Amino acid sequence: MQGLPAFFASCAVFAAAAHLTSAAAATPTPATTPPSFAKDNTGNAIDGQVVAQPARPKRQIVAIIPDRTTGRDWGLRYLRESVEDFNRTSPDAVFSVGDLVQGYSRDHDHVRGERQTFLDIVGTLEMPFYPTPGNHDLVSGKRDASDRSFAEQYRAMFGPLYYAVELELASFVILNTEDGDGRIEPGFSDTQLAWLDTTLARLTSRERPIIILFHRPLWDHKPTRWDERVQPLLVKHGVDYVIAGHYHALCALPPRDGIPYLLLGTCGGANDQHPLAGHLQHVTYLVIDEDGSIEPYHQIAGCTLPVDWVTKSDQDAAYGLKSARNAVTLRGAIEDPLGKPVEGEIECTLRNPIDREVEFTFHKTRAPEPWRVTDRDVSGDIERVWTSRTPIDTFNLATTDLESPFQLGLPTDVIRLAPGETRSVRIPIAAPAQVEPRMPAPFDVVATFVDGKSRRVPIVLRQRVPITRTIQLGASLEAATAYPACVWNWTEYDTAEPGARMRFARIGGAALSIRIDAIDQRLSTDAKPGTGKSRLDDPLGDGVRLSLGEGAEGREYLVTFDTSTEAPVVETLGADGKRLGKSELVGAMFLKTPNGWSLTLDLSGAALPEGIRLEDLSINVGIADNDETYHTQWRWLAPKTVPARLRADESRPGQ
Repeated sequence: MQGLPAFFASCAVFAAAAHLTSAAAATPTPATTPPSFAKDNTGNAIDGQVVAQPARPKRQIVAIIPDRTTGRDWGLRYLRESVEDFNRTSPDAVFSVGDLVQGYSRDHDHVRGERQTFLDIVGTLEMPFYPTPGNHDLVSGKRDASDRSFAEQYRAMFGPLYYAVELELASFVILNTEDGDGRIEPGFSDTQLAWLDTTLARLTSRERPIIILFHRPLWDHKPTRWDERVQPLLVKHGVDYVIAGHYHALCALPPRDGIPYLLLGTCGGANDQHPLAGHLQHVTYLVIDEDGSIEPYHQIAGCTLPVDWVTKSDQDAAYGLKSARNAVTLRGAIEDPLGKPVEGEIECTLRNPIDREVEFTFHKTRAPEPWRVTDRDVSGDIERVWTSRTPIDTFNLATTDLESPFQLGLPTDVIRLAPGETRSVRIPIAAPAQVEPRMPAPFDVVATFVDGKSRRVPIVLRQRVPITRTIQLGASLEAATAYPACVWNWTEYDTAEPGARMRFARIGGAALSIRIDAIDQRLSTDAKPGTGKSRLDDPLGDGVRLSLGEGAEGREYLVTFDTSTEAPVVETLGADGKRLGKSELVGAMFLKTPNGWSLTLDLSGAALPEGIRLEDLSINVGIADNDETYHTQWRWLAPKTVPARLRADESRPGQ
């Protein structure tokens, strides 16, 4: 990797940059990662400039790197391998479709480190690299659309937010999809579209194909008004290809006005389904001939794939099944086998929401193994066989108890459902008595359909047995049973940290005391608490939600942590999830621990729902772990559909 001073060119380039406008052309010699863009007098790259690359052979091959976000450090392996592939296959240039780093943080130094790691890897490329900004590259963890600091950091380290590149046989236009009229939010500003109109008009005179690259598929974003504001420009100037990313799923879309549209998958980013559903780690190549033809193809390790490897109709079928709400519904619950053996059953309803037959099978959740992918080309003469590491990469032992004591009588027959058909099965469940509470038993429902190329596509729908928790109140918090906070609805985005544990007792003058011991790498405070329900579902900082009782008689409290002091702040929530103000009915004591933090809540009698005895009270406690990131996952004491119940403290006479 070149040093930053050399990488960003000489003082002469900076001086020249001060006289360029956003539409001006610059002709620096491209560096590898990225080119030496012209800079303004602050040292940031100028948007809208054109990089003229020296002539190449009459047939050019261009490579494109898809998203690598949410992939954590394991995703960097795919990026490194792709860079090695590029240096062996020698494309004329390498582009991206954005989301180069995880970003979405409030820590500028951390994101700078992520950017530098990316640059260090692509810095070994033997050909020019042209970056594209994505939402993860520009949005800060503050969720403040006016905060441009991360966008400015991107411009300083990578280059302009939008610009054009002239290859000998094609022109590329890189757009910024986080350009909401000066705000860092989805959209194309009028300024950028005016630049696009002017730039496309000039590029058309080159009589070379024009390829548009950007990150977010804004044709699906209603406020952009794509068909009104953008598509007419592409048609007017004869754009030849439109390529985007963001969805983490490879898909060839139907052409619009004769213009092919293509969505790329991931190269080190997170995905959670079978490659035949478009979820794979890949790169894309464009072969551009002198006659103006463009032939894209995709490549994984040891295998190249045609552009229509996954079609829109097949991917729609995969996503139609992926939602557990569409295809699988669990009803009923099993008692917690704490201190006694239990037997019972739950009902599992299967529904086929797609336009073709689906086969449903049930499996006990096991240690993950790679998926075997078998694929034949259209001629049927070549069989590609390879493996996908997705089950291993996304497996989370912290949320999946492979040694669960629950014994499940899962159906052994294949259940075939026609489109729209529904069928219910009963699943008997038993468990021996347990000394301490365990996570609920996991199992997998696999829904398999046949795609348009006669391939069997399995969609894994992970389930967890709902259990009814009955909370035994201890004589003290230290002596009380420790109940785990669980992930009741599986998600590939959940943290790998073990869940918090919580204890319940009646001590001193408190009607109820709760202590939460959380394993947490860092405490995140909420500097912008907000009021809407969505902010409760996905808070900006760590938090605890306490629900007592049900319906109109229920009470709910929220605990967050003060930004300046880290002191706990308790608020009462309304039925709609809005904050009603600070609560004096719940006392809170917070302590840092070697592995995380501990929070003790002491509830007065007035904090409990009026007229409900403690032994009749339903309760649920949720723990949110933010870790200074954009998204937050919640873990709960009990399923939201089956709240826990408190058992009266038998150590207190008269209770």
